[in-house]
Amino acid sequence: MQDDNQRRGPLKLYPDRHRANWKGREVSLTLREYAIVEQLAQQPGRDLQYRSLYDLVRGSGFSAGNDGNGYQTNVRAFIKRIRRKFRDIDPDFNAIENYPRFGYRWRNTNGH
Repeated sequence: MQDDNQRRGPLKLYPDRHRANWKGREVSLTLREYAIVEQLAQQPGRDLQYRSLYDLVRGSGFSAGNDGNGYQTNVRAFIKRIRRKFRDIDPDFNAIENYPRFGYRWRNTNGH
């Protein structure tokens, strides 16, 4: 995904504006949500760890919660909100997959 308007199947990203479209409709993502979607979509099929996704939006080494694993809960909450926003447009949205106890990945389909 190298050009100004980046495509991944029905996803179109506008990095210069931090905006995303799904199937031609704008997805109302926050800047942090957009950063997660962009990171996942740039590497379809690659599992990204909870910690790396959290560092992306909070900064490297930021601590959340008392047990040191609060970042996992926060990433799950981000992904839940992101999925809900995509499903508001497309009830069958399933492009974000979970790798239990590790992280998430953007579904790699049809070479997109």
